[in-house]
Amino acid sequence: MLDFFKRGFLATVGALSISREKIQEMVDQLVERGELTRDEGKQLVDKLIKRGQEERETMGNLVRQEVQKVVGELDIATRKDLRLGSSMRSADLHHAD
Repeated sequence: MLDFFKRGFLATVGALSISREKIQEMVDQLVERGELTRDEGKQLVDKLIKRGQEERETMGNLVRQEVQKVVGELDIATRKDLRLGSSMRSADLHHAD
């Protein structure tokens, strides 16, 4: 199930992630047509890259929250739960001696 979420997340990130080269290419076309100055173009590229990073981070947080919610609803043991259970069994064995 987590693989399903991972694939969905990666597809979403891929849709949000336009490479810097592709952004630069589109902005260069605007500069060539005289719709932007070189300085405006550079600022736009930087702004779009930053925005993409923010969107990826936001999406990552949303996916993490949803996965935690689903795991909680399904009552699936987490790594933390498994480690805690293992530690408790180990402690019980030591006290039994």
